[in-house]
Amino acid sequence: METCSFPRIVLSSPLPSLTSKNKHSLHFQIHKSKQQHKKITPLLATLNSPKGFGPSPKKLTKKPKQEDEQEDDGDQEGGVIPEIVTNRMITRMGYSVGIPLFIGLLFFPFFYYLKVGLKIDVPTWVPFIVSFVFFGTALLGVSYGIVSSSWDPMREGSTLGWNEAKKNWPVFWQSIWGGGGSTKK
Repeated sequence: METCSFPRIVLSSPLPSLTSKNKHSLHFQIHKSKQQHKKITPLLATLNSPKGFGPSPKKLTKKPKQEDEQEDDGDQEGGVIPEIVTNRMITRMGYSVGIPLFIGLLFFPFFYYLKVGLKIDVPTWVPFIVSFVFFGTALLGVSYGIVSSSWDPMREGSTLGWNEAKKNWPVFWQSIWGGGGSTKK
């Protein structure tokens, strides 16, 4: 035997409406328990102030900066990467990621052609290994694109960026393992 549970609503006895034109309409008084009220309250709070819709909340006015806060702004300027260096990194990442990724994607139709067109039985693991190598190279290309570009805004750097990579790898690893921009003395 199947059972079904619904929220429990207590109805009082129906009272016929004396003022309505329809003689068959009935009015019910609904009594809500405290538990149901607790369940509805968070829902109503969510509906009253949905995030992302309606007018924006009032913004707080900023207090005038003190001398200590102005000194902190100077420190933050030192950590900003110049736009020319960022563009250089993005361009180099595009090549170091895009070329291996494109070659890795070209191997899928190549293996399909070998198997279906030329009827050569290629083991299943070969396309997996080849795609793993090229997609892994593309993933490493992200880091190499950042490290191999010249971080000096006045100097362009070499074509492959091997000399820049040799200089920038220690700085890159120090920023990861050393806890940010702090230098050990």
